[in-house]
Amino acid sequence: MFHLSYAGVGFIVLMANISSSVIQPVFGVLSDRLRMRWLMPVGALLAGLGMTFAVLSPDYAVTVALILVSGVGVAAFHPEGYRFAGLAAGARRATGMSYFSVGGNIGYGLGPAVATLALSRAGVRGMGYLMAFSIPAAILLWQVISPRQREALEGAWAASAPRSADGIPAAQKTQNVPKGILALLVVFVVLRSWVSVGTASFIPLYFTGIRHLDPQYGGMLVSLFLGAGAVGTLIGGAAADRWGRRASLIFSMAILPPLLLMLTRASGPWILLAAVIAGMAVVSTFAVVMVMAQELVPERIGMISGLIIGFAVGMGGIGVTLLGAVADRWGLRTAMDATALLPLAALAIAIALPTHRQASTVPEPPGRKEPQAAGETWH
Repeated sequence: MFHLSYAGVGFIVLMANISSSVIQPVFGVLSDRLRMRWLMPVGALLAGLGMTFAVLSPDYAVTVALILVSGVGVAAFHPEGYRFAGLAAGARRATGMSYFSVGGNIGYGLGPAVATLALSRAGVRGMGYLMAFSIPAAILLWQVISPRQREALEGAWAASAPRSADGIPAAQKTQNVPKGILALLVVFVVLRSWVSVGTASFIPLYFTGIRHLDPQYGGMLVSLFLGAGAVGTLIGGAAADRWGRRASLIFSMAILPPLLLMLTRASGPWILLAAVIAGMAVVSTFAVVMVMAQELVPERIGMISGLIIGFAVGMGGIGVTLLGAVADRWGLRTAMDATALLPLAALAIAIALPTHRQASTVPEPPGRKEPQAAGETWH
């Protein structure tokens, strides 16, 4: 409608990611310190309404502004949501977190195909279907997330936390948080986001503009790529609890480059197979990294959730903008090939992460001896 360049498309993705991400740590801090029951329902409502009116807007600037409103709604929802998921996950935390994440993966995966169908059948007005989901979701969240339930989950979390020799919960002593490990996790998520968002953004452009296939094929392929992440999330969470979280990250990043390179070189069912397996691999790591980060700072899981899913994921939008500039200069296939090689950098970071034994022996400041935070089973 606006006849945008690849960089212009990347800029919209950047605005969506920044608005929904950079301020998430702020909402995470509010989630940790205050009882703001409205964060999740209002966030869900703003996300749906902002996106609906953005699609209907005839002006590019207004569209970008409404995308920002939608992003703020996403930013308000996720830290509180992942806080509740972390509190309720129990002993098998990666598996429990994957259950929460899979709902978002399903919706994220079905979105492109449903949007393509709505646009092809009813034009831009067909996108009004979003309100049929966001409004009931907001009502349901308001009814389900009660203050009593939050207090019960927080009480169970505090009761299960280990205590140091002086009787103070170890989770309250954060001076020894291994910031280097946390920084590695953030960089890993940034790279993973560049791969996921970049691939999902360029697939329809490549198969429609370069291979001249039906636009519905591109939308279907993106839905396969993203929707497979729902299955990958469940498999990745269970595998991480069974064989180790670090091992799960290494395996996922190792198989991604050849699969993503196949997307622009294969034909027929091989494209579909590569999209499905690649989608499973790239998305499977998210719940695992979230749990690893929450266990580093267990008393601030709202803030750390906002950091991981917000700031780190949002930086993926910068990568898409840069990749869009690469596509404008050297071609879309070159940009997709560059995206396919990014998992190699993430693989190096995964290898550099400590094993469970190494994480247990992080040096402490002189004169301090404290037990490790509960639940660190990275392997």
